[in-house]
Amino acid sequence: MTAQLPTIDLSLFDIGDPWRDHVGSQVDWAASTFGAFQLVGHGVDGGLIDMLLELGGKYVKRGVAGPDLPGFHDTAREYATSVTGLGHKLMAAMARGLRLDDGFFADHYTGNAKTSLRIGDYPVALSADGQPDTDEAGNRRLLTILKLDHSHGLQVKFQDDFVDVPAVPGALFCAVGPVLQRLTHGHYLCAQKRLKRGVEGDRPPLSFAIEPGMGAVLTPLAAMRPRPAADDAGAPESYAFAARC
Repeated sequence: MTAQLPTIDLSLFDIGDPWRDHVGSQVDWAASTFGAFQLVGHGVDGGLIDMLLELGGKYVKRGVAGPDLPGFHDTAREYATSVTGLGHKLMAAMARGLRLDDGFFADHYTGNAKTSLRIGDYPVALSADGQPDTDEAGNRRLLTILKLDHSHGLQVKFQDDFVDVPAVPGALFCAVGPVLQRLTHGHYLCAQKRLKRGVEGDRPPLSFAIEPGMGAVLTPLAAMRPRPAADDAGAPESYAFAARC
């Protein structure tokens, strides 16, 4: 049976306990098994996403004339603000999955996070031949939140093969970054990703990166004890962590 990349409904996290534990366990399992997952119920307005995809296509085609595109910068700014909020919520869910306080990552790493939005360019870790990321510019990422048009073909390496990222309406693709892998001693995986060759589209990808804030001390978390498996059937045992911060 072919492995399938998980899709997680983040809206359940807003309901409160015990749903926060449920979502935290799902995120923890996905991040530790695949290093990536898709999010629905993420709270980023679908109309805003479509608008930026359309404007982004015109922006890329115009090249140096792109800055003069009406509405582009306001839309990009609104999208970046919304996805920043999503990133904070997602890090809270990860903290819950690691048996830390919900605000742990915000308190120690992302309270003043550095963020960047790239349009028409994939994250550095993506390569058509599946080679590892060797660009130092990408090595400070905690998370990458990516929106692809349906015409783009993305794959994630799982074990010895690559699995397709399925087309889920309205979903955002989330990938663990190198920093998060190091902080968790490899419990969370920064998986290789690649694009199917010859896949093109008129609406370029929207890639949003989240990095630790300036001055954040990137001290790895200390593994403490095995914790029960996630709610999902067949999910492997993972670990709780204690902070050294």
